Amino acid sequence: MPPSRLRSALAWGTLLFAASALGACDAQQKSGVDLPKTTAPAADGATASRTLYLLDDGRVYSPQGPLELPLAIRALGPPATTEVILQGCKADIDYRYITFALRTLKAGGYERITLKGGGAACG
Repeated sequence: MPPSRLRSALAWGTLLFAASALGACDAQQKSGVDLPKTTAPAADGATASRTLYLLDDGRVYSPQGPLELPLAIRALGPPATTEVILQGCKADIDYRYITFALRTLKAGGYERITLKGGGAACG
């Protein structure tokens, strides 16, 4: 495996480990509950799934141009009914940006956060 791919795999593995540790420390986390992921509107109480594509500079991808993370989070929907999928546009995103995104989402009240590896088609 080339060193660059190994480095990015190690970075994502470390990030997933840190995210699971943060989630395990959350006193409000419910275990054993697997909610269905749909794209239904949150107004009827259904769970909505929204994806944030994280760029390598800590901003979020948007077709109109990069957005700052707090602005993108405000557009997600209500925290009680929204699951956030955090995915990187590249495989080698600095873990500090991902940690900042996780902390900001948690501070905004979002409980259901899923991390996906990099390599999303962003632009």
